[in-house]
Amino acid sequence: MTENEQIHAVYLEAERLRADPALANALISLRRDALEQLAQIDATDADKIRDAQASVRAIDGLTTHIAHAILRWRALPPDQRAAVTG
Repeated sequence: MTENEQIHAVYLEAERLRADPALANALISLRRDALEQLAQIDATDADKIRDAQASVRAIDGLTTHIAHAILRWRALPPDQRAAVTG
């Protein structure tokens, strides 16, 4: 599998995930809950604050990873995309 074929395969999976309303709703709910948890932590409890921040960053990281996979495919020149998709 060529690098462009790998980029395309990842792109297809990222698009599938992006278009899944159940996943979108779950991510929104998880992020909201993580932010609410962060807001309720005692400001002097650094360990709990770091843990809650890590949860928010993990959710944000997943959505960023999905977006980057889509953008990486779209950034390829049209002739390279056409060579992979036929």
